[in-house]
Amino acid sequence: VFDLVSILSEESVLLAAAQDYNILVSESELAAKESFYREDYPEDSFEQMLLENAISYTHWKKNLKNNLIIDKFIQQELKEKIEILPEDVVSFYRRHLRQDSVSDEKKLVSQLRLEKSQEFYDEWVMGLKNQYPVDINKTALTPFLMEMDTNIRTEK
Repeated sequence: VFDLVSILSEESVLLAAAQDYNILVSESELAAKESFYREDYPEDSFEQMLLENAISYTHWKKNLKNNLIIDKFIQQELKEKIEILPEDVVSFYRRHLRQDSVSDEKKLVSQLRLEKSQEFYDEWVMGLKNQYPVDINKTALTPFLMEMDTNIRTEK
C-alpha cells in the first residue's frame, strides 16, 4: 500500500508540474493513442477486457490522458534537455556494438538519450517533489493497513 501511495504521489507531482508547464494532450493525440491500444483487441473485446477488470471506460481514458501528459512532460523537460556529448556516443556505441539498432544514428542517439534520462530521472523527480511537495501521512495509513491485515487473516 505504501508503494502504491508513493506511485500515486509521484504521479500527482508530475501532473502538477506538467500543468504549470502548460503540457497539454489534444483530443486527436488521445484518440490516436486509444486507437493504437484498441488495435490489439478484435471487435468488442476491448470493452470486455475493461469489464472483466472492473475498469470503467471513463476511468481508463482519464488514466490514458494522464499518462500521455506525464510522458510528454518527461520528454520535454528531461529527455530533450539531456546533453549528448561525442564521448557519450562513442562509449554507448562500443557498449552496444553487436546490436543492429546502433547502425542507425537516430536510433543510437534516441537510445542514448533514454539511457541518460533514466540515470537522471530520480534526481529530477526529487527536485520536482521539492517544488510540489506531497505529504504521505503514514500514521493515518497505519490503521487502514492494520484493518486490511486483520481482514485478510480472518478470510483465511
